[in-house]
Amino acid sequence: MHELTLLFGVADQVGRVVKENDIDHVDAVVLEVGEATAVVPEFMYDGYSVISDEYDFLRGSELIINVVKAVGRCRNCGKEYEIAPNEGKCPECGSFSKEIIAGQDFLIKEVRLYGDC
Repeated sequence: MHELTLLFGVADQVGRVVKENDIDHVDAVVLEVGEATAVVPEFMYDGYSVISDEYDFLRGSELIINVVKAVGRCRNCGKEYEIAPNEGKCPECGSFSKEIIAGQDFLIKEVRLYGDC
């Protein structure tokens, strides 16, 4: 399950920010995960409950995942369309040849602090 590896990477990145800014605790970590990645949000939530207990600054914090729709541009006709609902096929011309233009990213979008730091 590569989600755990990604979560340890997220924790390390957030840990650097926490240390650089002399922050004691994070209340929420917001991720932006594209549909075209191989990341399963449910696995991320399950793993986060384990990972967050291993880092004092994350203990009790919340994981928020914003899923970004996968969007493609047909190489045949140029139409932009959502990939998943169309099963990868251009709704205009039926071609499967596409360039993915959105939904491939995995980003730490935000680290939220609600109380005193």
